[in-house]
Amino acid sequence: MDMSIIWLAVMILMGIIEALTVDLVSIWFCVGALVALIESYLGISTTLQIISFIGVALILFIFTRPVCKRFLRGNIVHTNSDRVIGQKALVTQTIFPDKPGEIKALGKYWTAISRNDTIIETNKHVEVLAIDGVKLIVQEI
Repeated sequence: MDMSIIWLAVMILMGIIEALTVDLVSIWFCVGALVALIESYLGISTTLQIISFIGVALILFIFTRPVCKRFLRGNIVHTNSDRVIGQKALVTQTIFPDKPGEIKALGKYWTAISRNDTIIETNKHVEVLAIDGVKLIVQEI
């Protein structure tokens, strides 16, 4: 079987997979298959075609994927809510295991849940551990 047909099939298959995933999964192999396809038309041995295919795909993956991921990350909206993590806060409404309460941190009121599903009474001090959606995850100090 002619290797050019195989490389063309690999290139098309990798292109289809990339189009379906849109997460830079197989584009590198698509380019590697293109290089191998060109080599097959030039009459280069099958062993060198396979080595070129793997080598080009790996080199592109290692050197260009981090750059591409940075540009394809999407619209990440940075907010200042992250600065509340690690802050001490005061419980203004009791936090129950099955019902969020409220805390005051950095001068603002936030909905909060307990990390350990424990009851945290009003006027207790807590530490903000993380953000889960619009709720802060806290633990009593």
